[in-house]
Amino acid sequence: MERRAQRLTAGALTAALLLAAACTAQAIPWDAGGAVPPGETPAVKRPDPDCTQSYADDRPRGGPRVRFGIGPRLAGEAGSAQTTPTVREDARKRDAALVRLKGTRFLAVRLNRLFMADGRKGIASFRRMAAHYARLGLEVELQVRYHPRDSDDGNIAKWLRYVRSVVRAFGPNRAVTGLQITNEVNISYSKNTSDGFYKRAVEALVRGVIEAKRTSRRLGYDHQEIGFNYAFRSTGPGAGDDARFWRAVGRRGGARLRRATDWIGLDIYPGTFTPGILLQVPIVDIGDAFLEGVAQVRECYMPLAGFGRSKPLRIEETGYPTGPGRSEAAQVRATREFVHAAVAYRGTYGISDFRWFGLRDNNSEGPNFQSFFGLLHDDYSPKPAFGVYRRLVARHGRR
Repeated sequence: MERRAQRLTAGALTAALLLAAACTAQAIPWDAGGAVPPGETPAVKRPDPDCTQSYADDRPRGGPRVRFGIGPRLAGEAGSAQTTPTVREDARKRDAALVRLKGTRFLAVRLNRLFMADGRKGIASFRRMAAHYARLGLEVELQVRYHPRDSDDGNIAKWLRYVRSVVRAFGPNRAVTGLQITNEVNISYSKNTSDGFYKRAVEALVRGVIEAKRTSRRLGYDHQEIGFNYAFRSTGPGAGDDARFWRAVGRRGGARLRRATDWIGLDIYPGTFTPGILLQVPIVDIGDAFLEGVAQVRECYMPLAGFGRSKPLRIEETGYPTGPGRSEAAQVRATREFVHAAVAYRGTYGISDFRWFGLRDNNSEGPNFQSFFGLLHDDYSPKPAFGVYRRLVARHGRR
């Protein structure tokens, strides 16, 4: 109770300071904790070269229903490798949970960690997975990772051959509708989860997207949509590294990349990574904190690379873990608030898709929060947030 009071006091102080700034009708800094609601957020002041202001000043606007999804595979841990032992999967229980989550609505599964380093063996394994999920009536999106072997680090020619192989291998399966080329290239410090650790990563993103789209068109796979993702504010506020990433993508990719890109994915984890571990600020309103990131990406970061408002934005990864020091009630609250924000502002910010990360805990006895992102415990018993997400999919999801 004392900690909660301290948190609310800090949040109230933050809100008061930001509201005071808002009353002057001057632009305010990025409202990381969601202290100032959109209706009280003043307009931005241009130019804003590093995207340091709050852009969440728009009204909610509806649009086409959101396509929901989830990651059924285990989560990657930030760092150089997986360090916590994972609990063995039960395919029957996993599939039953996915079918229940889907109900009568659209549901996609995002299959993460298809590494270039795993070569043909990895592609064959993921083809079997994709075929299996297709039989369950699910659409499939692949996270196609650069992640080379040490000897291939920076070998873009080999990477492009791999991208072509992936397109050819999965094209005949019409349930595989999305290829995310590379993962979180703006993060350079996490070899296990993010391709930015490797040499020539921005080039791998740009040329990989262009090559994937070129190959897909040539082979007539019109059901395949090609995109890439970005991890929101991985370097903290004011550093400018995220803006430099988007400018680099724009310079290297230009109009060819913009034509080849069908969608852009956003990885955003309010209360966990940013703001959270990478930026310690009190979360006053977690739904508004989520919205802050979406608005900043749509209205400031994407335009730095020349992407306009017509380009669909997918919430590619979002979630909130339970585990040590984190309650299941907090996960329920985050689930509701993230989905409600995405649905309410889907027309405002062009949000087409929403993927929860992920279905099941890596290890429900693990030592840190990275093992607890699941809506299910590692024995497949549901956390309260599973039922909440299932009802939200049923209420708001596309048929």
